[in-house]
Amino acid sequence: MNWVSYPAFADRLLSMIGIEVHWIILQYILGLPLMAVIAEIVWLKTKDEKWLKISKTIAKGFIMVFAVGAAMGTAAEFGLVLLWPNLTEIAGKYIYFPLYAEIFAFMMEVVFIYMYYYGWGRLPEKVHVLVGTLALIGAWFSATMIVSVNCYMQAPTGILLGSYAKSFPKLTLYVPNSIVSALNVTALQLAGMDVLGKTGNSVIVAMPSKIVKVIVADAISGKPLSKSILWSVLTSSAKTKLANVSTMAILDAIMLNTVKHIGVYTITFKSPVFVPSVLHAVGSGIVVSAFTVMAFFGYSAYKRKSEHAKLGYKYGVLFSLVSIIYQGFVSGHEMGVAVAEWNREKFAAILYGSPPFVEKIEYTLAGVKNYISYNQIPLWLRPPTIIHWLYYTKITLAVLLGLSTLILAYFLFIKKRYVYSKYFLILPLIAQLVSFLGWAVREIGRKPWTIYGIMDVKTAHTINPPPLWVDFLVEAYFIGLLIVLCYAVYRFLWKAGEVKA
Repeated sequence: MNWVSYPAFADRLLSMIGIEVHWIILQYILGLPLMAVIAEIVWLKTKDEKWLKISKTIAKGFIMVFAVGAAMGTAAEFGLVLLWPNLTEIAGKYIYFPLYAEIFAFMMEVVFIYMYYYGWGRLPEKVHVLVGTLALIGAWFSATMIVSVNCYMQAPTGILLGSYAKSFPKLTLYVPNSIVSALNVTALQLAGMDVLGKTGNSVIVAMPSKIVKVIVADAISGKPLSKSILWSVLTSSAKTKLANVSTMAILDAIMLNTVKHIGVYTITFKSPVFVPSVLHAVGSGIVVSAFTVMAFFGYSAYKRKSEHAKLGYKYGVLFSLVSIIYQGFVSGHEMGVAVAEWNREKFAAILYGSPPFVEKIEYTLAGVKNYISYNQIPLWLRPPTIIHWLYYTKITLAVLLGLSTLILAYFLFIKKRYVYSKYFLILPLIAQLVSFLGWAVREIGRKPWTIYGIMDVKTAHTINPPPLWVDFLVEAYFIGLLIVLCYAVYRFLWKAGEVKA
């Protein structure tokens, strides 16, 4: 199935570019403060001025990109509101807490990142390290809040998987008793709904996603119950009373009651893919940062042969090696297991076209015994098969990165030889490409959904999309800003080669 064939391709492309440009920058805010603080701690312990210079150089790197990254994040958020207003309406009503908390995380980032950079020599040494640690916590806190919302979109809390023949996937809902009394429960059960239990004021049901998505679409479009899919399952007496009631009022009552029972403040964090997603996202930022530091100091040593650059290169190689091992064998494995278990259509699309023995190995590694093939998925649930090629391109490049780092570490720590080259500059670009492809697989693989099992792409999209020329103009603007930022970093860091302590 072709990714382009899904609704709103131009606006999806614009959102992808806007968010990815933000993510390219954001990764440095997740990784560089960690490396700067660790280098500063080593300086405090050893009093070796080379470590202080390394820490200051790294700090200058992330302070340069932070302001642009924050601005790009704001632009990306406005894009979500303008292009996908129905998604933001649903998120604002039902899963608002992490979006609200992210505001405070961002303020924490702003305050402590700038305090850290401008506090050199002005704050006591240990206090300065504490400020850097708080800046890092703010960045990770911010990423955790945003990723939690994305996790709910990937695998909502309460999603149930099973046989497609029995109308799975299904969404767990707490339907208020007042609404249950107006429904023909028998008719809903015939349509695939399961009754799971009761609470004091609700009936717990597993509602087929093919019904949920239509209810959501009817509600968003402003239909009264008499024009909604719910009309066919209302009792006769309810039809007389509720004909002109909006479908949105019923949806709100059900969803708000469901969120209340699951946890208003915790619902996104209870997504089954939350923990591996956060670990993998933060790990990606650390990997990209580590390879960039390694490349920068390697290039600086290649050009100037300075002692602090040699030490910085050694630091970058070690950090790159540790972080890519963690990303590949720890967080990457756990992310793969989560996708195989909770995003089974995506996992089947990733394996589409692979030999049967490869499919079996992948599912075995993921610990999933009862697996499906792509052709077993109903047509309306199938993701685009392009993610198969994106995924294996990503894996191939990641393996090449890992082997490159292993070779450099071998020469550096075993052979005691420093290996430098101007071609090191390509390593962070490859790391960024691997990260980009990872997010592409995650987001494209969720199609045809915007929120899996709840809202499809068409329902999330604005009814007043911009013309194509506006999309292309904004995309060019985003890419242009990224190019300018790259040049600024090159001009003030790469070309300079080092920062005077």
